[in-house]
Amino acid sequence: MKPREWSDRYRSHNTKWDLGQSPEQLVSYIVELAERKKVLIPGCGRGYEIKDFHEASHEVTAIDFSEGAIEASRQVIGDLADKIICDDFFKTPLKEDSFDICYERNFFCAISMDRWKDYGPRIASLLSEAGILIGIFQYGKHEDDGPPFPMTLEDRERYIEPYFLLLHDEFTHSGLSLYNDHAEHWQVWQKR
Repeated sequence: MKPREWSDRYRSHNTKWDLGQSPEQLVSYIVELAERKKVLIPGCGRGYEIKDFHEASHEVTAIDFSEGAIEASRQVIGDLADKIICDDFFKTPLKEDSFDICYERNFFCAISMDRWKDYGPRIASLLSEAGILIGIFQYGKHEDDGPPFPMTLEDRERYIEPYFLLLHDEFTHSGLSLYNDHAEHWQVWQKR
């Protein structure tokens, strides 16, 4: 989908993927962080997570290529929406090795499957040597009418595992009907 199509969805409140808050696993994860981190959030949507990381004193950079999403984020997080870069995550210039954490929720399953090959190397290049990729990933059968586009275990092996080592995998369920046919997993990955 193009930025305009995503913006139209936000402006018409057609956002079935929106949880209305940060997932409880992320909130718990943030509480456990002992020191200040530099956090990257691609495809941040309304930005609930920006607020939660910011309130815990972490430095956040978020990206979304939909102006409609950024407009919607202002209603949720106010001036913190200024932390969002309006651009294509795969093209926007960001300093390599400069983030400690990359947070994922619905970005991977929202991008077209032909971009999946770019996901792992892009995130790995932006994370520091000890960088962590955390978030909720959607698993299931490939669907032609997405997004969402859930991944299979074979997709994970091909697109994520060459760049990251899985440290934690926990089944979860958001309660959102959009994902009833998917397996949602809270995962923590270490950069290889």
